[in-house]
Amino acid sequence: MYCSKVEKMAGQSQQKTLIRQNTILAAKNFLAKMDNDATPEELDMIANSVGEIALFWHLIGNPEEISLLELQG
Repeated sequence: MYCSKVEKMAGQSQQKTLIRQNTILAAKNFLAKMDNDATPEELDMIANSVGEIALFWHLIGNPEEISLLELQG
């Protein structure tokens, strides 16, 4: 099947959006697990599964920004 350049770009944009959303959810999950005395192994597993590692650690250090990013979509 033929895919135009525009369709490929749209797919890449959607993929980036999903990776970003997944990273935000991972940060929320990481912080919740920290509050519930998760093991280092559990936290490591979450941290290793994110797509945007820099964004993830930024959000861990600045959790108040998570809700702002969620509102942006």
